[in-house]
Amino acid sequence: MSFQNLDVLKFYEELPFNIFGDLDEAEKQIKKFNPIDVYPELKKNINFNQKLKVIDFGCGGGWFVNGLSYHLGENIDVTGVDFNPTAINYANKIKDRLSLNSNFILSDLFKFESVDKFDLIISLGALHHTNNCQEAIRKILHYGNNNAYLFLGLYHKYGRKPFLDFFENIKKESEESKFKKYKELHSIKDDKKLYSWFRDQVLHPHETQHTFEEMIDLFEQTSYKIESTSINKFEKIDDLNSIIEKEKKLFNYAEEKLKKKEYFPGFFIITAKKND
Repeated sequence: MSFQNLDVLKFYEELPFNIFGDLDEAEKQIKKFNPIDVYPELKKNINFNQKLKVIDFGCGGGWFVNGLSYHLGENIDVTGVDFNPTAINYANKIKDRLSLNSNFILSDLFKFESVDKFDLIISLGALHHTNNCQEAIRKILHYGNNNAYLFLGLYHKYGRKPFLDFFENIKKESEESKFKKYKELHSIKDDKKLYSWFRDQVLHPHETQHTFEEMIDLFEQTSYKIESTSINKFEKIDDLNSIIEKEKKLFNYAEEKLKKKEYFPGFFIITAKKND
């Protein structure tokens, strides 16, 4: 039995997350933004001057995968996996328009099998939409080689709550009204892309929220060691308990952002390194 949620699949088949209405604009964004500049923590820990095997689980419309392929060319062998055929078709359209070497696989995460091992495992904003996020994390860790590096993004239990509460309080309003209020928080200009973000973060059929403390317990059961987190802006972690205390303050931080009408949906990243 799969832990991938069929309601989630149906929802994202209608409109995948983070896609543009204009493919020309999508191309322009791929060319403009190198993912390793958007996420500089990667550059601190990965040598992108050597040939790398990379996999992105829950790749959606393929921005990260195609972006890596475009900017790194022959230095990277990058694969995206998603169970949404609409998203995979979109990702392949961009790949073909830019003549990229990226690879996309249509697969349920929990049914995915590969003999390949990867240097870098990515999953940003996807595994909290499965029916068992912890099992999903364990599944993707299986595909790391002896020196694998993980880049994982999830909704945060405390940091997400003010955002969810705000839209729960206006749940009886029309979708148009909720979208208007969401637009007040966000700076995205492309209407289709903005609406895809709104649907993903407000109208989603299923999500779970998680904590750094929970991830400590999980990774202690694996061969991976947590290296850094966005909770302390990826600074060196001297004491895991200090991060646990810091993450509890994300609720107040998120409330303040909301009051100022500044975008903060409650999301955190952790990185981990395999210790074989």
